Amino acid sequence: MIRTRSHRRVIITGDDFGLAPAMNTAVIEAHEQGILTCASLMINGPAWQEAVNLARARPGLCPGLHLTLIQGRAVLPPPHVPHLVDSQGNFRQQPVGAGFYYFFSRPVKQEIYAELQAQIEKMLDAGLRPWFLNGHLNIHLHPAVWPLVLDLAGQYNIPAVRLARENLRVTLSLNPRRPTYKTVHALIFAWLSRRASQTLGGLKTNDHLFGLLNDGWMDEPFLLGLLPRLAPGVTEIYFHPAVGPDRELQRWMPHYRHQEELAALTSPKIADTLRKHELELISFYDV
Repeated sequence: MIRTRSHRRVIITGDDFGLAPAMNTAVIEAHEQGILTCASLMINGPAWQEAVNLARARPGLCPGLHLTLIQGRAVLPPPHVPHLVDSQGNFRQQPVGAGFYYFFSRPVKQEIYAELQAQIEKMLDAGLRPWFLNGHLNIHLHPAVWPLVLDLAGQYNIPAVRLARENLRVTLSLNPRRPTYKTVHALIFAWLSRRASQTLGGLKTNDHLFGLLNDGWMDEPFLLGLLPRLAPGVTEIYFHPAVGPDRELQRWMPHYRHQEELAALTSPKIADTLRKHELELISFYDV
């Protein structure tokens, strides 16, 4: 295919792969029966081993690592990262408080590096190479975390990373709920992504992104309105699909429409829209 300047390519990612069996099943269903091309593995999630087994059996599903420093458990034991986790090995649950703490605490930065390295090593030991990196709640773009992610990507030859640059105007036009939340998040992550993009070096990334501002509500109507409006370049769209209710999902994402997102990913209308508008479906293998 000859690519012109107006060529539009789309990566479809399922995040939190490994968090719950209901999510693992949905990711595989969306890949085999729908348009999902990548999965962000939460290697410290309760269902991580099942996710690894499913991914290893499907080489067409491009695996990435969903780096986790908030709302979950560390790979390293608590005595190794005492400033990062509680006595049970749990990270802090509140993103804003954790973000300030990571920025101002000098001892925690060394522990963050060790924990992120342990997460990469655990994925490699499980027999999966991470082809891209991102972070739970996009923590990888935090000013104290990003330099560590950049160093580790180079050290382990991980070729790509997610930048969270979402077009606020497009998202609000398709779903105007929570305008203040969306505006604040769009501004924060636009700044973080712009800052990170200045130090990428040879690391590959997406040009555009959707899924940040309308997280948990990436249903068929939203996607049908979004796809024709995608800009030239590589757009990553990420989802949190699940086949049904789950305790872990209810705990962390009580208002997400997981099943509606799975329905969108496997919708014939969505597949037809991709073809109609000549949108090329790719993965991070291809970036």
